[in-house]
Amino acid sequence: MKKLLLIPFLLVAFCIPGRTQAPTVLTDLLDHTLDSMRTKLGAKGLGAAIYFPDNSIWAGASGISSANPNVDITTDDAFLIGSVTKTITSACILQLADEGLITLEDSLGMWLDTLPVIDPNGYINRKVTIRQLLRHQSGIYDVLSHPNNQPTLLSDISQIWTPEALIKEFISPALFAPGATWSYSNTNYFLLAMIIKKVTGQPFYEVYRERFFEPLDLQEIAIPAFEPLLPPVAHVWLDITGDGITDDANDFYMSYMALNSTAGAAGGYFSTPRDLAKWTSTYLRGDLVSPALMAEAKTMVVAPGQPITYGLGLMRKMFIGQEAFGHGGDLAYAASAWYFPAKDISIVVMTNDSKKNSWTLIPTVAALLKNYLDYCMSVGVVENAEVENRVLEAFPNPFGDALTVSIELPAATDEVQLLLTDPLGRTLETIRRDNLPAGNSLFEFGQLTQLPPGIYFIRALVDGRHLGTVKVSKPF
Repeated sequence: MKKLLLIPFLLVAFCIPGRTQAPTVLTDLLDHTLDSMRTKLGAKGLGAAIYFPDNSIWAGASGISSANPNVDITTDDAFLIGSVTKTITSACILQLADEGLITLEDSLGMWLDTLPVIDPNGYINRKVTIRQLLRHQSGIYDVLSHPNNQPTLLSDISQIWTPEALIKEFISPALFAPGATWSYSNTNYFLLAMIIKKVTGQPFYEVYRERFFEPLDLQEIAIPAFEPLLPPVAHVWLDITGDGITDDANDFYMSYMALNSTAGAAGGYFSTPRDLAKWTSTYLRGDLVSPALMAEAKTMVVAPGQPITYGLGLMRKMFIGQEAFGHGGDLAYAASAWYFPAKDISIVVMTNDSKKNSWTLIPTVAALLKNYLDYCMSVGVVENAEVENRVLEAFPNPFGDALTVSIELPAATDEVQLLLTDPLGRTLETIRRDNLPAGNSLFEFGQLTQLPPGIYFIRALVDGRHLGTVKVSKPF
């Protein structure tokens, strides 16, 4: 009877935390779907990744990168993520708010004493708040839409632009009074980059690397205008001659530092799909900011004319009945990155085809999600999803100075280990007991006073095998 009970648990272990890699049957299905969707879309190439609840990753690639010589896209290739960059900027701003260095109600006038210099005509309302910048409710003109923007950048593609210089050159009158309605404006995020520099004393790209990329081991995310880009790049296909035909434009595009530096904190980052999927899950499941500010980030307003609602640097959208938070990005490349909280997975799809935009990638995201849901259903996850919760529980959750863990052991064991880890998998505390009988056993992690607020995980190993993982938090 014990063997019969273990079989469904092992089958569903991938669909809940515990398995280290996706089963072959699922990866084959995902690979096939990505190929099929690329053909249906008619795209030059697609890259994709799924970050699963157990922190394992599936990555896929389909189509071509280079034309001469012919080289296929691989899972190691990076793509420009465009405005998905805004999720990184918003996470940084929210962390600064968590640390009490700023508040979301602070005005531009409180932080940017250079505004009279870069905006002498007063087109930028000094009363605009940080919250309104994050949510695109500032009314500030989008400097990237200025008719002289692209001609000016193309006149010297090697020039590195600062947010200040960009705004000074291209700012125009506001579209509406702060808070009156919603309108997408990249200028909001250039101003946020300026605030980040004012608060921290460092440019945004140094702050992101120090706060996020290095601690999370995201080595495949970078902004080439300001730092090295380590992975190979999927060549972008762009009509650079005006004949209506896309060409392999990699040499031109990777030299276009004027555009990359201009996009900056609003859209200048490149990433592999796998690193972007890891980022999307880590941020949006709440590992980096307090629950209160994460809830504010996910509080949405209507975005007129758009198929989404918008929060603090986040979009909300439904996919085949599943709520998702994320963002799209378009700047010759296109990217679509989404986190599904009910399933604790992130799905990222990217293309190197300039004739496709982030909205055209939505069906591919939905198709990959359906693969995952169908797989989980096929192995009985719906009927058995509560198995792990009954086996391993932690309380109180959120915890304070101490944390108690309850384990229901199906049989006598030689050794039980409990590991308290941070989101990076680093072990902070360990409890070990030997020769435990079947039934319920209680373990206590004490003296957790010095542990900083945030998200943590309890992993249980029974005789060296993973029994389960439970997510816990210490309140801010």
